[in-house]
Amino acid sequence: MATAVSRPIAGGSRDILWRVLGWRIVSSIVWSVLLLPICTTVFIVFSSIDLFHPIQWLSDSFNDLYSSYIIFYLLLLSVVIVVINIFNVEFYTVVPSIPCSRLALIGKIIHPQQLMHSFVHAAMGMMVAWCAAVMTKGRYSFLVVPCTGSKSLDNPAAQTCLNEYHLFFLLAGAFMGYSYSLLYFINNMNYLPFPIIQQYKFLRFRRSLLLLVKHSCMESLFLIRNFCVVYYFLGHIPKAWISTAMDLQIDEQFHRPLDTVRGLLNLSLLYHVWLCGVFLLTTWYISWILFKICATEAHLFPVQPPFAEESDECLPKVLNSNPPLIIKYLALQDLMLLSQYSPSRRQEVFSLSQPGGHPHNWTAISRECLNLLNDMTQKLVLYQEAAATNGRVMSSSYPVEPKKFNSPEETTFQTPKSSQMPQPSVPPFIKTSLFSSKLSTPDVTSPFGTPFGSSVMNRMAGIFDVNTCYGSPHSPQLIRRGPRLWTSASDQQMTEFSNSPSTTTVSSEGKTVRQPNVFYSWIQNKREQHPEASIQAVFSDAQMHIWALEGLSHLVAASFTEDRFGVVQTTLPAILNTLLTLQEAVDKYFKLPHASSKPPRISGSLVDTSYKTLRFAFRASLKTAIYRITATFGEHLIAVQASAEHQKRLQQFLEFKE
Repeated sequence: MATAVSRPIAGGSRDILWRVLGWRIVSSIVWSVLLLPICTTVFIVFSSIDLFHPIQWLSDSFNDLYSSYIIFYLLLLSVVIVVINIFNVEFYTVVPSIPCSRLALIGKIIHPQQLMHSFVHAAMGMMVAWCAAVMTKGRYSFLVVPCTGSKSLDNPAAQTCLNEYHLFFLLAGAFMGYSYSLLYFINNMNYLPFPIIQQYKFLRFRRSLLLLVKHSCMESLFLIRNFCVVYYFLGHIPKAWISTAMDLQIDEQFHRPLDTVRGLLNLSLLYHVWLCGVFLLTTWYISWILFKICATEAHLFPVQPPFAEESDECLPKVLNSNPPLIIKYLALQDLMLLSQYSPSRRQEVFSLSQPGGHPHNWTAISRECLNLLNDMTQKLVLYQEAAATNGRVMSSSYPVEPKKFNSPEETTFQTPKSSQMPQPSVPPFIKTSLFSSKLSTPDVTSPFGTPFGSSVMNRMAGIFDVNTCYGSPHSPQLIRRGPRLWTSASDQQMTEFSNSPSTTTVSSEGKTVRQPNVFYSWIQNKREQHPEASIQAVFSDAQMHIWALEGLSHLVAASFTEDRFGVVQTTLPAILNTLLTLQEAVDKYFKLPHASSKPPRISGSLVDTSYKTLRFAFRASLKTAIYRITATFGEHLIAVQASAEHQKRLQQFLEFKE
């Protein structure tokens, strides 16, 4: 599944997706399963901790590891790990989904596929808790136990009672699984951040391991606190339902009820449930980190394939086709690495075709890079217009047409066709599966998909729009913020959706004023855009633009000494014009009222939040790219054809005054 794919992936795209990601997925699953016995061993050792008898404690713990029931539960836990890995594969995204209002966040949480994700994780959490409870042994092992003191002269047969400790374990596991799923989407844990510095997979995993364990311990502590509060108020409901359905007694005489303050202050129970939570989160986070490490590893795309049947995987064709977004990200990452560290592959980019003598490789690569940069320029101009007009975007306002060049060499840098433009943004969990052949999505623009076709759900789709984001990364339509000065179609939908009539008041001038009802006012308040989230959404896909900037600028700088045929010189004016136009748009953007000029401080955390500072990285990469070209070519750039404004700006870069 790829985030930006709004239609079923074609056979060729699915093939390249499997060829590139297939072994990575299998590798991450295998390593997750292989690390499971180590985590289980640590859990068993700490679950039976006895500091006063350390030798007996360790010997009993290691004897349990060779028992048959531990091997069975290891196989069962391996199935859970495989299921968790499948969901990691199915729900990943390379462009983070940033809800720009509280209502959009609510819509993201209650999305049907997200609810399915939460339900499965709650079930898997309950299964892990059951395995952990049985491996802990003692009073936590069984749900049904004989009642204490049930034998008497009148009733000699022993009655069965509900073991509330075991029930507490199971419900805590389900709660942790659901909370993990909830935080998975709220914190954009399905987002795959690509590493800035390339390292071996083992080094990346080792660096994250200590932070992973620390994060699991702290998060398990907070989840246990929240679960105890929930169980205190609602714990009697599942206890009464299960005891009635299974005809079990509740032995409150010898076992204190756990839905009381005294019952919840059982330190032994809290410790073992906390340890179960650490075990659950650690194994799931290991699977998640291993998938991220394997999926974002650099992939080498050949510039010129040695065989004709492998041409679909060559770098120029992948960049100019419409592959899944993760393949495009990997191709742009490879372009960035190629332009800096591989002189031999740079020569392939600058080479001419035989026969014919045409620079097909350079033309295809530079065209795609310039198209990406022109798209970013259009997006920033639309954002500035929306901010200048209080969010109202005119239907034909400032279309920012990229310049069309007359010379044959420069005609390739025109505006991309509509089929090449980025598709409207869809939630990261609406994407074509890597394992399924077809995904039926007739109306992918609706975040609720096709299962709901009624008019009520159509109105709800207008309200709980996950992509109602000021400056969505893949859509030129911007939703305004601030006070509403006109009535939009979504307002009319919400008015129809609200059934309660509006209140009518009479003003001091004698005019009747129609006041909106309470529900409508609440919806309007929740739809209010958060400025910081709106700004982050504009640059949510800026990573590929950063790679395009770095790759293009390094290739242009290297062409000064390596381009023997002069293929780059014919397109140098177009490249400089695009970069300077984008620099002007970026400068205007950072002068907007809500645009912060300094990146926020990001504390070291297991959950990656680097997407929040992509706009600052993009600004730095753009200025560095221009300086890289001007420092290489120097005074030769004075002869480049450009407008007077661009010549003045170029001179400032040549004099290092920017």
